Amino acid sequence: MKQVRNTEKSEKQVNEFLKNGPKLKRRVQVYEQKIAAGPEEVFSQLCPSRECDWIQGWSADLLYTTTGYAEADCVFRTTETSDFGPGLWVFTVFEPNKRLGVVRTIGDFAVVHLRISLSQNADNSTTGTWHLTYTALNETGNSMVENLPDESPEFKAAITGLVQFLKD
Repeated sequence: MKQVRNTEKSEKQVNEFLKNGPKLKRRVQVYEQKIAAGPEEVFSQLCPSRECDWIQGWSADLLYTTTGYAEADCVFRTTETSDFGPGLWVFTVFEPNKRLGVVRTIGDFAVVHLRISLSQNADNSTTGTWHLTYTALNETGNSMVENLPDESPEFKAAITGLVQFLKD
């Protein structure tokens, strides 16, 4: 006989949340770019160490990596001096030449989930899609997320830097 489990507490918590709706804000930005290089070349550049070669103002402190480059579960930090500002970054998905995912915390007020997918085109170029989901963690984060532009000039400049680096 199958045991019946009491899920009353979790159902109450979920119903209460759904009744009130989320209090924290979220914003999504998506960027797509065709790059005149194959997925292997593009993917190898999506690395906290290598990004200083093509992102103006990029600096990252490696906290955990066995290779010094991007890898599964790699952890690094950007500081106030980085154009992207301070944050703790953790690789959550690492599928070479196809896709990667990184979660970034910004202080204790926001989380950014960055997902990048690469697809090879018939002409041996790559189309990259950058999907950023910003989620506030408190009222300070709500203000930050609310004031984000539709497109980040820093992020667009970074993608342009990648395109130029791989074109040369």
